[in-house]
Amino acid sequence: MNVKQICCGSGAALLLFALGGPAMAENARLPYHRLYSVQKAQTQWNLAHTNLVVVMTLQSIQPGVKPTDLAMFIDDKNGKIPVVIHPTGDFTIPLRDDLLAEDPWVISNQPKGTMKFSWKLGVIPGAITKSFHYARLMQPVQDSQTIQDQMRGFFPGSPKMTLAGLKLTFPPAPKTPVVIIHARDGDRKLKADAQGQVVIPLVSELLEENPEISLSDLPGTLEIVSH
Repeated sequence: MNVKQICCGSGAALLLFALGGPAMAENARLPYHRLYSVQKAQTQWNLAHTNLVVVMTLQSIQPGVKPTDLAMFIDDKNGKIPVVIHPTGDFTIPLRDDLLAEDPWVISNQPKGTMKFSWKLGVIPGAITKSFHYARLMQPVQDSQTIQDQMRGFFPGSPKMTLAGLKLTFPPAPKTPVVIIHARDGDRKLKADAQGQVVIPLVSELLEENPEISLSDLPGTLEIVSH
């Protein structure tokens, strides 16, 4: 599943740790149960929050190594089980009780210490029009904070990210795209930057007020952002 194709990306909650360790072989690897536990939680979150999507990703820290260069398999006692890694780095493993009992290694084709296992979180907004209410998009952003806090339990020591809002990226247009929040205390006009991007801030008062938002253009992508 490609989060960016759904509507967008992972800058909000990228939690990473290196595969591999001092007692491991030359290739980066991780025991099956570690991936199983994260993916099981990911599946439950995706069922509970239908306006959000959580995916697991792999990336190399080595320059020039792209997700399309990566390969991985489960070293099952009955044979190797390939794990498909998509061009954006996201992947899934089969959730099987027999594999959990065996707990085989999940092995990559990259050297130990060069791989990062992470997750990313995206919002699924449904049909986007030029007018909608604030909470429709921003409540899922707030909900993603809860998922991030729970995910940190799988990544001890990972940094805590503070969610800042939702970034809208507009396609090239003759006029600068504009987002207007029609708040009770007056309109808040947000102009797109040189890259065609506008960040709608996550503000608790606006969530409670739930004002209407109008767009001059339809965005191409939406992405949860953090700091």
